[in-house]
Amino acid sequence: MTPEYLRELADMIDQEKLWQLGLIEQLDLPEEKKKILDAGIALRRYAHDVEFLHKQIGTGKSVLITQLSLSGRDVRCVDTPKGVIKIRRDA
Repeated sequence: MTPEYLRELADMIDQEKLWQLGLIEQLDLPEEKKKILDAGIALRRYAHDVEFLHKQIGTGKSVLITQLSLSGRDVRCVDTPKGVIKIRRDA
């Protein structure tokens, strides 16, 4: 799936753009709307990750995603280990 398609899905699910609300307003949403908010955010986050991955093709870099907490993570590019370079199609 392309990042654009994933964002389109997110917009279909979250038609009210609940992700643009402030944190306090998001916390006050009914459970059903919180699920819509979560689904839209998850799809947008995945779209961002896919876009970032696509940009690394042919660079000899790998993407490292480290979960820091339930909602926080660190995403960075690192040199691809030599053992992995052998199996990559773009190497």
